[in-house]
Amino acid sequence: MSRAVILWGIWVFSLTVLLELPAAFVARQLPWPTGWQPSSVSGSLWTGRAARVGALAPVDWKIRPWAAQVNLGFQQRIWELSIHGWPWNWQAQMAPRAVSAWPAPMFVLDGRWEGRLQVNGAGMSCLRAEGELLGHELALLSPWLVKLGNTRIELQCRDGVQLLADLQLAGEHHFKVEAKPQRLQVDGQVEPGAAVIPLLVQARWLQPAAQAFSKVLGKP
Repeated sequence: MSRAVILWGIWVFSLTVLLELPAAFVARQLPWPTGWQPSSVSGSLWTGRAARVGALAPVDWKIRPWAAQVNLGFQQRIWELSIHGWPWNWQAQMAPRAVSAWPAPMFVLDGRWEGRLQVNGAGMSCLRAEGELLGHELALLSPWLVKLGNTRIELQCRDGVQLLADLQLAGEHHFKVEAKPQRLQVDGQVEPGAAVIPLLVQARWLQPAAQAFSKVLGKP
């Protein structure tokens, strides 16, 4: 038996033992950010579930060699994230799958979603992104009631993964969002009397007499 076959067998055995560790035990060892400590964790690293992880509820996962599927409950929807081919030539997809009745912890967003996002990469590099998510008749229901309009979300592979979103409601507002792993920029234009103005002023994103703003969070 060759050395390569023996090393391969040891690696597969070690990976299997690692993934069969109780997920609750592993979750207790990790330094989670404030507010993101998982609750009611069950199963293993291979196949498990958490009732809540921060703003996500519930979270289910299935992990196999070079493949993973995670279902994330977020804002009254179940979002399916699947990854295949890691760590070499890989493909990741995210799409809305079902309605979730789990209550949101801080704010509630309503609306209809369709489409999918797909990213192809190799190692830690994003090579190509395609697809889009479309949100229709979006509205913030809590803690305020505000109509947001329609949005289009896409990904780009430019200096790493970059998310672009366009949100607008005719006669009210138009926002453009550019998000990178450590940076978020929001550029907005509002019409006089728009319903979102008090919220933007309260958050100090918009001056009381202004109709446009540009906000950068994270690294410049």
